[in-house]
Amino acid sequence: MQEEKILSAVTSADKQPLALIAGEGSLPKIVCETALKRGIPVVAVAFSKKGASQLEGMADVRVMGVGEAEKVIALFRDKGCKNICLIGKMEKKLVFENARFDFRALKVLGRLLRKDDSSIMRAIMSELESEGFVIEKQTDWLPPVMASGGVLGKCQPSEAMRADFEFGIKICRQMADLEIGQTIIVKQGVVLAVEGVEGSNEAIERGCKLGGEGTVLIKAGRPSQDKRFDIPTVGEETVRRLKKGRGAGLAVEAGNVIVVDLPEVVAACDAAGIALAAI
Repeated sequence: MQEEKILSAVTSADKQPLALIAGEGSLPKIVCETALKRGIPVVAVAFSKKGASQLEGMADVRVMGVGEAEKVIALFRDKGCKNICLIGKMEKKLVFENARFDFRALKVLGRLLRKDDSSIMRAIMSELESEGFVIEKQTDWLPPVMASGGVLGKCQPSEAMRADFEFGIKICRQMADLEIGQTIIVKQGVVLAVEGVEGSNEAIERGCKLGGEGTVLIKAGRPSQDKRFDIPTVGEETVRRLKKGRGAGLAVEAGNVIVVDLPEVVAACDAAGIALAAI
């Protein structure tokens, strides 16, 4: 029923192809699966061969450079696309690496006074909208993936862990609002690691190395999260890395964090002895 409601809300009556700008991870594949179920073809641009390979057979997928803005726009225009979904992990460090940017991409970046995640993504969306494209909400192309409140698995957090969850969510929301990152690692009321430009996986590794057994991971979104881009995400890989670092708890902000393959994540946490909760 919920899928039907989402389907009716998406502008797909004319079956125009959905344009997909695909980052890393499993979410672009899920979007393709959803589109195919709705009878909507997908034209995708991936920024790596690895990202493109998981979409083969489901989308007309091309590999392009992150700075080839003119080519991306031309492709979507030529394929008759109007609606665009931007989804998957897109590393901000690409902006600082030796990537080749065409004139249009350089012009977009040159207008930025700040190079935080939101500023970069809003500039990209503004440029796409100037060409008549409509940016879709990520959640309109995903099955129900937002965890509701409460403990989600069999492992119950201790009182100390619950205190870390509550403390961590407040800190993490403030940090996300400041455009620093959306993940922190906490133990006994002490913030051990903060996600920066290197990404959440490295933050988990650093924090767990410092905290060891009993460390918890907190993931939260911005107070006014734009559902069109950069919704924070956790999945089985998050659990695997937390287990490797002997972490004991994982807390996500209820209603503001995507849990990819929620049943599998719950099962992985249970198997690893990790308490999982939505705060």
